Amino acid sequence: MLRFGEGERARQLFLKEAARCRPPLPDRELESIWKSACRFRERVSSEEGYVNPEGYGKDDFESVEDSAEGKEEQRDRNTGKGPPGHGNNQGSTADRPSAGSLKPEDYTDLGQARVLAREYGEELRYSPAFDYMRYDGTQWRESGELAVGAEVELTDLQLADADLLMSKTRRALLDSGATMEEAAEAVRKRKKGMKTGLSERQMKLYEDYLDAKTYQSFVLDRRNWKYLKAALDTCRPLVQIDVHDFDRNEFLLNTPSATYDLRKGLAGKREHRPGDFITKSTAVDPGEQGKELWLDALDKIFLGDQELIDYVQRVVGLAAVGKVYVEALIISYGAGRNGKSTFWNTILHVLGSYSGRLSADTLTVGCRRNIKPELAEVFGKRLVIAAELEEGQRLNTSIIKQLCSTDDLFVEKKYKAPFSFTPTHTVILYTNHLPRVGATDDGIWRRLIVIPFRAKFEGKSDTKNYGDQLQLKAGPAVLSWIIEGAKKVIDSGFRISEPETVRDSISEYREQNDWLTQFLTECCDITDDPLDEAPSGQLYQTYRENSLKMGEYTRSTADFYAALENKGFVKHRTGNGRFIRGLQIRQDDSSNPFLSS
Repeated sequence: MLRFGEGERARQLFLKEAARCRPPLPDRELESIWKSACRFRERVSSEEGYVNPEGYGKDDFESVEDSAEGKEEQRDRNTGKGPPGHGNNQGSTADRPSAGSLKPEDYTDLGQARVLAREYGEELRYSPAFDYMRYDGTQWRESGELAVGAEVELTDLQLADADLLMSKTRRALLDSGATMEEAAEAVRKRKKGMKTGLSERQMKLYEDYLDAKTYQSFVLDRRNWKYLKAALDTCRPLVQIDVHDFDRNEFLLNTPSATYDLRKGLAGKREHRPGDFITKSTAVDPGEQGKELWLDALDKIFLGDQELIDYVQRVVGLAAVGKVYVEALIISYGAGRNGKSTFWNTILHVLGSYSGRLSADTLTVGCRRNIKPELAEVFGKRLVIAAELEEGQRLNTSIIKQLCSTDDLFVEKKYKAPFSFTPTHTVILYTNHLPRVGATDDGIWRRLIVIPFRAKFEGKSDTKNYGDQLQLKAGPAVLSWIIEGAKKVIDSGFRISEPETVRDSISEYREQNDWLTQFLTECCDITDDPLDEAPSGQLYQTYRENSLKMGEYTRSTADFYAALENKGFVKHRTGNGRFIRGLQIRQDDSSNPFLSS
């Protein structure tokens, strides 16, 4: 690339070399290497004295003798190898960055680590919570392998730098009138206290040459695995970054070709920047491709309800913003074959690494495993989807309040240091069976939003692989629709008005899960008479028997009495025991186990 630039010829030569790798490298890794090389060339081209590929070809070292060093130097010169600023310069060496510019201050792990931090500091970071992160030209990736790759690349550059330094110092010595053999003999004589026969300047030039050889030997040693690892271990504090510095701008959305400022919508396009510290990217770029297909899909899935479509667009747009402005669990509910999985899986695919999945049982009281590693994976995500609960499962209200909140989550990846982060995601649950909700407090119910999916795709209306078609043919249009939705919700101050169909679905869902109201309606008479009261123990036993009869979950006495108190029914003590004022157990209810036969 230093010789041929970033043109087609350089690309073809790169692919030719890549084809020799065994096993073959994945396309994504090859692209990362190519982008890294492009960034290296940019660094070289910014140096004083840079000559573009069209002016390349004049060699300052044509007079180097046909020695082993000269041959090696000429080979590297012809293949474009060399440290920054050296591969394609012409003119005097004074116009170039000095040979030896990559030489450590001392030949230690720390010396090498400091060079690595200096040369790769813009694309290499370390966080104890993650590990090494490396910028690939589009986004930052967590990868120890890519970090090792940076150190390997550095030693490649240093080896070429050492070769060049050896050639320059050797040339300087020869130009002074001394030969290599005379210089070596002079060193032996000086050790014996004899006259060297060379000037102090010539001796200094030979010492410079020997130092360059030491530099070369050091670099060759650094290419062993233990020294590669040692440099990376030592470099950690030099490039350390706080985990919260990644993805810190909630309004930036990264795509394969650009970054978008969602506050400006589709007009907010700009170039990728490593300083944004973005670790995610969508799977596609926004565009018009597949627009009619996507709009037709929305019309079918939501039965032409434009008010509901506009609402859902804002919900999805809100999810594209990397900060929680509405604390909510979005439940997409409907019988099977109604398009909800097609819709959400299309959104999930288009958002790429901004989206992720969560095991549905993580949201339920039945989950007994350690969920911290799974919760750690939602760090930096913007859309998290859980799919399909079994019928009758109950939501874990504590987990819902943690996940759908602005309070920090305390998590840990497997074998990594624990860390905390402020949620940036919107959680979607799509299911055929609405989960049961045991709590009656507003703290949980203000977080539950139900979006009904009432379409039915059967017979001719059931298009095979519909979701795959949307992802393949309409991805750009879907992302444009999401970005437009984000701008709409941002412009509205993050206020989203629920359409009537959503409000009705939420109200119906809450009524179905108001277990206390259902019990009181079925088994009790509520009165305004202050003298009416029911024995608290008998009331709880009636509730317990009724729950067992109906196959419902039975709350503890503490939860039962707390729920009664929230409803305004106060427990008080008398000489005859504890009573609940304002209600009586219905004596004509055949389900009452205390009714005498």
